[in-house]
Amino acid sequence: MTAFLMTIGLTMGFAGIAFAQSNKKIPQTKIIMTINAPIDNAFNYIVPVELSRIFKKHKNLPAIIKTDEKEKWFKAGLTRTVYFEDGSTSKETLLTVVPHTSFSYRIEDFTSQLRFLAKRIEGDWIFNDLGNGQTKIEWTYKIVPKNIFARGAVNLFLLKNVNGLLTNALTILKNDLEKTDEKKGSR
Repeated sequence: MTAFLMTIGLTMGFAGIAFAQSNKKIPQTKIIMTINAPIDNAFNYIVPVELSRIFKKHKNLPAIIKTDEKEKWFKAGLTRTVYFEDGSTSKETLLTVVPHTSFSYRIEDFTSQLRFLAKRIEGDWIFNDLGNGQTKIEWTYKIVPKNIFARGAVNLFLLKNVNGLLTNALTILKNDLEKTDEKKGSR
């Protein structure tokens, strides 16, 4: 029985290594959505949005309950601690802000189980003005793994849930912005 379990364990381990090696790029997901709101409205609402507004619990990923930011989240170099409903935290740093075009950030110092899989997460948002009051948004989320084994686990188990979490968040933002834009248009 022990030999059988060892064989299964080794087989799964080698399968994980093979999968991770076949996919050497950094695990990432991208959400693309068009929002019926002008680009300046979309950008100015999304960059400093309260994270607890958009990050709800999704499958095994906890909701964000608050951050400790000291000033409006709109200037490169700012950092904040993010608090999750399960008691874990992470540190987020705003890396770049190009008004009405893009912004990027880094998340690290995880206290959750993610600390065993990821060195950091890199987030990038790109805003494109489609005209007629529409904005196309591309949100890329890269999970930089700690090692080859972590890369396999992220690709196999985490990425799909993260994609769902981000899709839900961007849908909330879309609904918020389109409701606000409708109210402005009906005046």
